[in-house]
Amino acid sequence: MQLINRFVSNNKIFLYLSVFSVSLYQKIRNIEFVEYKYDQYFADNVIQNCNINLLNFSNLEFLYIRSSSGIPQGPFHFSLECIAGILGVNDYTVFLRLKIVFSQIIIFIIIYLLKDYLSEYEIFTLLLLILFNPYLIISSRNTSFAYGYEVLLVVFLYLILKVNDSKKNTMIYGGFSIFTLVFYFPTFIFINCINGVLFLRKYFKNTSYFIYGNLIGLFFAIIAYLPYLLSNPQLKLNNGSKSWGLSSHWRINLHAISGDSLNNKINSSNDIDSLLILFPNYQNLHRVNYFLITFLLILSLINFFKKFNFIQLNIFDYLFLISMTFTGIFYTLLDIPLYPHYFFFNVFFTIVFIVKNIQPKFLLFIVSCIFFITSNIIIQNFHSYIQENNGAQTSDYGKSYNTCGCCTDEIRQCKGQ
Repeated sequence: MQLINRFVSNNKIFLYLSVFSVSLYQKIRNIEFVEYKYDQYFADNVIQNCNINLLNFSNLEFLYIRSSSGIPQGPFHFSLECIAGILGVNDYTVFLRLKIVFSQIIIFIIIYLLKDYLSEYEIFTLLLLILFNPYLIISSRNTSFAYGYEVLLVVFLYLILKVNDSKKNTMIYGGFSIFTLVFYFPTFIFINCINGVLFLRKYFKNTSYFIYGNLIGLFFAIIAYLPYLLSNPQLKLNNGSKSWGLSSHWRINLHAISGDSLNNKINSSNDIDSLLILFPNYQNLHRVNYFLITFLLILSLINFFKKFNFIQLNIFDYLFLISMTFTGIFYTLLDIPLYPHYFFFNVFFTIVFIVKNIQPKFLLFIVSCIFFITSNIIIQNFHSYIQENNGAQTSDYGKSYNTCGCCTDEIRQCKGQ
């Protein structure tokens, strides 16, 4: 174990650059074969027309696109796309490449923020499990704050780690917590479930400034939603079913953490049969990853509860425990369908929990290396399939961008054709 620690420490720059380069390649390659359905068309439209439509408050569909659960996303949901459009980046695939590179840079910053909490060895294994998660890699090739989670994550991580350093930091964090509503609703849910428990645990040293920040954030969030609210909307959530509950929350989380959620993208019998003819072990490799992550999580939980002390929980323990319980309870009460992309924050903090609590540590290194190998094979197979078939046209993935894929009646034109 000491030998591995020494090797990682002495070669960390080379190792970090290597894993970042390989993951960047996997995210950018065959970018013209990304899925292109209603949300992607919508983001493309923002890139093309942001300078016109941003100020057109009569076009509320443009500003407040509804999520899969029927919740109107905030007007800043596509702000990255809008900034790109204003700066003259009007090609969808160029935007995706820039977004991916930007996200990779942000991950470097996240690693820097974690350096005082994780060892270099733990950080390296964290990178292997995060950067080569098959579902996260394919999701990074998508649009909006639903898939550009790294931006909100780095801000949240910085603020939560500094929240008690000063009254100003506490107030800024309180404002940010509420204002995330205008970016992405599941992030808002995650952060404020965390805040509710931390508030009751008296984690915030400057409670009044936290509340002041909440009120300021709420004020600006209302201003951002004002055009939508003045249109007298009828908010209608898409109900889930009795199968949605805390157990479903855990199951979907585990599938996302292992990358197995990528199977949702190719989910029709026609595409599955075609894929397995080309790559017979594709689903078996997913099962291997699912088993590996489940195994690591169970060992981490066993070790954690062996030394459990509620009084001495650190912030990362809170982030994991609350995200795996209270967010699930909240979604259960809302009774809305759950999707893997709701849980990117949960995925990140579960992996942090694993690398922090797993024992023995050498097992973490071995499993992470196996995960790295199997994941790259899965991603290679996935890329090859969507390139050969111009997407997965009978599955959720749909047609790829280069074939001008459209999936809904609402899209009357596709890329101007």
